[in-house]
Amino acid sequence: MEQAWFILVLISLIGFVSLISASTLEQHCVDGGEPAEVRAGYWSPSSSRYSSVSTINASLFTHLYYSSLSIDDTSSTVTPPLADESSLLAAFSSTVKSVNPSVKTILSIGTNEYEVESSNTAFSRMAADKNLRTVFINSSIESARANGFDGLDLSWIFPGTQMDMENFGVLLAEWRARIIEESAMNSLSDPLLLTATLYFANHLFDMPDSNLDYPIDDISNNLDWANILTFGFHGNSNTTTADAPLYDKSSHFSVSYGVISWLDAGVPPCKLVMGIPLYGRSWFLKNKAKNGLGSPTAAAGTKRRKSNQTGIIAYGEIEEYLNFESTVVAYDNQSVAEYFYNGDLWVSFDSAHVVQEKLQVCSKFSLLAWVLCLDHQL
Repeated sequence: MEQAWFILVLISLIGFVSLISASTLEQHCVDGGEPAEVRAGYWSPSSSRYSSVSTINASLFTHLYYSSLSIDDTSSTVTPPLADESSLLAAFSSTVKSVNPSVKTILSIGTNEYEVESSNTAFSRMAADKNLRTVFINSSIESARANGFDGLDLSWIFPGTQMDMENFGVLLAEWRARIIEESAMNSLSDPLLLTATLYFANHLFDMPDSNLDYPIDDISNNLDWANILTFGFHGNSNTTTADAPLYDKSSHFSVSYGVISWLDAGVPPCKLVMGIPLYGRSWFLKNKAKNGLGSPTAAAGTKRRKSNQTGIIAYGEIEEYLNFESTVVAYDNQSVAEYFYNGDLWVSFDSAHVVQEKLQVCSKFSLLAWVLCLDHQL
């Protein structure tokens, strides 16, 4: 699976809506105080060049994420934003709340997309040391409060060893305890929300350590909810492929596998948030006559204005192509995935029909679900 920060950094907005048979997990959902509905969105400062904070229709959302800050390699404090982004961070919460006073804002702290290896090493080092965990936790709370946020999100993409996973669990427990303590000391403030952005399945594949499992109890007991990255499965493929198929009989890389793995591991449904991407994965075909799933590709699609990444196309740009008479749209019933081709351009995307199919799965299993998009049009 492709590293997921790639998508998160590009996201401007999303939406959320969470199955279980075990009575203990059902009771957890009844008594846990989780929100009945979450409609949330990610906004990145890199989006400001085409979609400023002021253009967000905050009335559509219950929660909005600022994505994201990272941590200092040495001190483990939250790294302040670049000079030209400081004002964006400071104004984010007040700007969206001026439109919707009830919306909750969440500050995401995660892997630096430009320095992935060193950034993940910094998270690993911090999580392994009690003193550094304390420094990080206090710094994150201070950053959230100073900028008017209602919550924090951890987007460590991804812990690389089982020791990292164990330390990840300890970090969540200590973070939650400090949030409760901080709120009690400041009687005017509600406790900060705490969420995490996680791999699509509870077990990580294609990693140097082949025995990586998330700490389920720590996730269930300490997070308000977990955002699972059920998309971006095949970004580096040299053949056309569905980016976020609901089903895949030939591999584990599907939405259904990821969701079921988390539920089977014991995460309560009210803590599980399934991702639905509203962007496209693009390639150039080697042969325009071979344009179905699994066709050879020559290269990833060109970088576009809104995504600013090769191989990615924003939903608004997809809609423009769908209006062209030369565009051919196809639906794959087995995987529940849609794609289109126009000349030698081939794009996998979640159409309204595919989104509806996924929302039906969410409804069937009482799951929360979130929708990702690269522009502010849902």
